[in-house]
Amino acid sequence: MTDYLLVHGAGQGAWSWGPVWGHLTAPEDHPPTLHKRRRANRVHPLDLPGHGADAGGDTSAVRLEECVQAITRAVEREQLKDLVLVGHGFSASLVVQAASEMEVPPKRVILVAGIVPAPQRPLLSACPAKTRAAFRVMSMLSSFSRQELKLPSPAINGLICNGMDSMEIVQLVGFFGPLPTRVLKSRLPIETSELPCPVTYVVLTQDKMFPPDAQARVAAQYEGVETVEIESCHQVMAQHPEELAEVLLRYA
Repeated sequence: MTDYLLVHGAGQGAWSWGPVWGHLTAPEDHPPTLHKRRRANRVHPLDLPGHGADAGGDTSAVRLEECVQAITRAVEREQLKDLVLVGHGFSASLVVQAASEMEVPPKRVILVAGIVPAPQRPLLSACPAKTRAAFRVMSMLSSFSRQELKLPSPAINGLICNGMDSMEIVQLVGFFGPLPTRVLKSRLPIETSELPCPVTYVVLTQDKMFPPDAQARVAAQYEGVETVEIESCHQVMAQHPEELAEVLLRYA
């Protein structure tokens, strides 16, 4: 049976996968339906260093290598087998690096609006020019105030959660934490776009943070990539968790 490791995006945490986790692990219908849907075996949402339950230190100082090691160690510690490795947003870069380093590669990598630069390029280089410019301005302001860089509420509302119900956004905003600025500025160590496993790229067609055309360019890096579209903002785990769970379960 298939195990899943779910890796969240920058400034988020394992909490962001909650609704998707619920659909992946839901018990069978009662009374049983004629069609038996695929089910996951184990589903493990991971908190990257400096994020979620692991927050408390200086998130801006977290290194890319630490995050990649957290992924590979979670696979070993939890003894995940027949693995589907899932990365959202910026964590897609960490996921592809981890997949290339594993002794036993995942059976599939799934990138959800995955932000992955060309090999040996900084993670932020995959983003549109407007996003890079906004990051530079916010980084400058946070350094002046000597505070960790957090996404302002307008950015969360307009770029991350656009199209979502306002009350749903209110319930999410407080969970967003500081961004791992050192990771975002780091170069992706991997030397080739070839991975030792198949790749599925989930394109979010209403994503304003990482637009669909940018997503398409990332997906095109992987030969034989399978693409799936979901009509959703960047925070698909909150807006359309059941639809995303159904996509993930295709590979169970």
